[in-house]
Amino acid sequence: MKKTVRIKTTAAKSFMDILKQFSSAESYFNCGHWVFRGVRDKRHLLIPTLGRLDEKKLNGLTIAAFEEEALNRFRLRATSELGYKPKDNWEWLALAQHHGLPTRLLDWTTSPLTALYFATKPSVCVDGSLQQCNPSGGAVYAFHTCGYLNTEDFDPFHTEANGLFYPLHVSKRITGQYGLFSIQTDPMTELQDLLPVGTGNQIRKITFSAKVAREIQHGLYRLGIRHESVFPDCDGYTYDIRVGLATSHCHLRQKN
Repeated sequence: MKKTVRIKTTAAKSFMDILKQFSSAESYFNCGHWVFRGVRDKRHLLIPTLGRLDEKKLNGLTIAAFEEEALNRFRLRATSELGYKPKDNWEWLALAQHHGLPTRLLDWTTSPLTALYFATKPSVCVDGSLQQCNPSGGAVYAFHTCGYLNTEDFDPFHTEANGLFYPLHVSKRITGQYGLFSIQTDPMTELQDLLPVGTGNQIRKITFSAKVAREIQHGLYRLGIRHESVFPDCDGYTYDIRVGLATSHCHLRQKN
């Protein structure tokens, strides 16, 4: 049986503890092959949204049939909104993923701070206050590999390859998030169980409590890692305004 990658997990006690792990001169994260993924619940597995669907609730569709039908419908409806036409299934998948369609992709970023943002992303309640962070605490996954997929070699739906690929920046959101993706041949299997040992494959996981998550949330806002920077569009700006007004006091402009 082929050996696969095991996840090494550590717990961080504070925001500064995490920053030191990412920025220390002695840190193994100094290698440029590391990419990061933040999750708001530390129990969250490396399974893409497509693999989390319950096939029994898909009105008779299999997971594979749902994937094909959903992407085809997205192609038909999204084309009129685009200023260009994606050239292949890789570009369509990347675009669909960033707009919330369940796919076999997982989002990653080359920025650990961006990953921390997604792990602690603030939500605003209807009364204008910030929601509490997940009581289970959050986590950041760190994935190291020396082998990236060449998307010109094969179609994403007809391959036995699992791993990372750099997409064309078909959305400003990918650019703002320093984004890239991993793809899984079996979206219902955890990523590490599909990766063979070798080619530098490693996965680490840093967990933190809900209290530390709130500390990270406020610290990132002060450092300028905000919704409008990772979602650089009108939806991102309005969301960030709501978060800003719920996060700190502001000085109003004086009327003449």
